[in-house]
Amino acid sequence: MKRVGIQWIVENVEKSVDFYSKQLGFEIDFIGEGPKFAILSRDNFSVMLRQLKESGHIQPNRIPFIKAGWHTKVQGAWDCYIWVQDADQLYEEFKAKRVSILKPIQDTEYGNRDFEIEDIDGYILCFGHTID
Repeated sequence: MKRVGIQWIVENVEKSVDFYSKQLGFEIDFIGEGPKFAILSRDNFSVMLRQLKESGHIQPNRIPFIKAGWHTKVQGAWDCYIWVQDADQLYEEFKAKRVSILKPIQDTEYGNRDFEIEDIDGYILCFGHTID
């Protein structure tokens, strides 16, 4: 399986690394000086976290909807979809760690079983697997 990665702008790399490693079980692959940049991974997914000199540049996919006056939890405005072997097991793991779960695990109309979480910078991650 190929490794997939994404980069997000975060307010504080140290706090985000702490969240991804301790709450979501990601391994720390790299932390730069400052730190202003880090790479973490879990299974075949990597997240690159970058802290800019100026704050206020976080841009989760739902931000344009919020600016347009829509409610803050825009359904379907994921920042990424992460394919996993067993979404149920991962859901229970995250619940036990008190991760912010936006949508509980469920079967979907598109043939997957998935759930959504929100990280400390407001990015929405959906974890799921195909229903056999």
